[in-house]
Amino acid sequence: MPIARPSLTAASLLICALVLSACGGGSETEAERTAQQADDLASRTVVSDSAQPSDADPPALQADGTPASPAPTMRAQAAAVTPVDSEAAIEAGNLLFHDVRLSASGRMSCGTCHVEGSGHADAPGTRLPLGGPLLDQAGMRSSMTGRYLNLTPPFRLSLLGTPSGGYLWDGRADDRFGQAFHGGPFFNPVEQALPGSATEPKALTDLVRSAPYWPQIQALYVDAPEKIASDTALFKEVAVLLEVYQRGDADYNLFDSKFDQVQAGKASFTEAEARGWALFSNPQRGNCVACHTASLTKTSLFTNFGYAALGVPRNHAGPKNADPAYFDLGLCAREKARTNNVADLLVKLLPRYCGLFKTPTLRNVEHTGPYFHNAAVTTLEDAVRFHFERDTQAARWYRKADGSADRRYNDLPWYYRGNLAAGRPFNGAWQPGNQDIADLLAFLKTLNDADQGTGTPH
Repeated sequence: MPIARPSLTAASLLICALVLSACGGGSETEAERTAQQADDLASRTVVSDSAQPSDADPPALQADGTPASPAPTMRAQAAAVTPVDSEAAIEAGNLLFHDVRLSASGRMSCGTCHVEGSGHADAPGTRLPLGGPLLDQAGMRSSMTGRYLNLTPPFRLSLLGTPSGGYLWDGRADDRFGQAFHGGPFFNPVEQALPGSATEPKALTDLVRSAPYWPQIQALYVDAPEKIASDTALFKEVAVLLEVYQRGDADYNLFDSKFDQVQAGKASFTEAEARGWALFSNPQRGNCVACHTASLTKTSLFTNFGYAALGVPRNHAGPKNADPAYFDLGLCAREKARTNNVADLLVKLLPRYCGLFKTPTLRNVEHTGPYFHNAAVTTLEDAVRFHFERDTQAARWYRKADGSADRRYNDLPWYYRGNLAAGRPFNGAWQPGNQDIADLLAFLKTLNDADQGTGTPH
């Protein structure tokens, strides 16, 4: 793909000067306040066996942590008459999510890449997901966890241009509906690979209408049959039901890890876990909370919803990476179906956003490998060590396809080096010993949901 080079026209600069104030409010620290506000809201949006699911969408948050009032999304318009979050709608979404028939191979579903036993992320042993008609086509990115996304706000920029929010590694979807509808897994040639598109979804809708659960879907729309009458209308509702399932099913929003039990006073950290938490939260040592916001006094999502260029190693298993001129540039190279937001335009204009990818939650991180957007690292220990050794032991991490030494930051063009995340832990100002790494790993394993156990990491 063409590389977006760092050049700005005078017109581009003028646009930035005129419209940057429309991109949101706040400062460089506001992503953290967004996460703190989300912490306060999280405990009120958890769906449990004893609680009725909410009929309202989870609140979107502005960069300053206040509730946003965005224009109605396509998802909201499509769902106008859907019995949102009813048990029947959640179950219909569940059936759609796990239906392997909805693919060219007849063997791949959403659940193939978002496996419940792996924190709704890649299946154990997976490096890059395989899809396509014969399940032999690798993509370029790992599958993010589907859990703990209910409070993710739509993508936006602060006044200083700090990006936050959005779904998928590059934030190109504003909600779970967009993730299914605009993200394109059903029609992506290296995923479910059905012929067609969001505007021509007949291959998919024919399969949905022939599914054994089709009468259950029809029953949801008995008062509004026009919502599923045409192919395009039905596809919108398929995306709505997939969102309803992931937002409303308790498995995606458990908040029952050991960390949560410690917060509630129902459990205590071991000595190793306590040392790991101290390192994780200490800005002079691990400084992990700078991006993976967390607190022992609030329900934490372990993400600030922000973006960073980590400079992770090139994954030579990625098929496009055989071309040395190809780079996955993340935020600045993404394609959104709609760009009616100034922020969506600015990230394509300004080179400062090239190489940036979303900061994921660390909940269930023991089970959600491989790690980073390109699956470059397969073990949790290596993922932790990379943060401390990127700049101090570069020869260990940056390798060519034949295993020989490669240049630093080999998956980012040199002229975007200024975008790299700096400061602790990346600058190596503090180096952990083996015991420190073991303690950090012990703490991270306290973030497993109860249904994930301790198990064996990827």
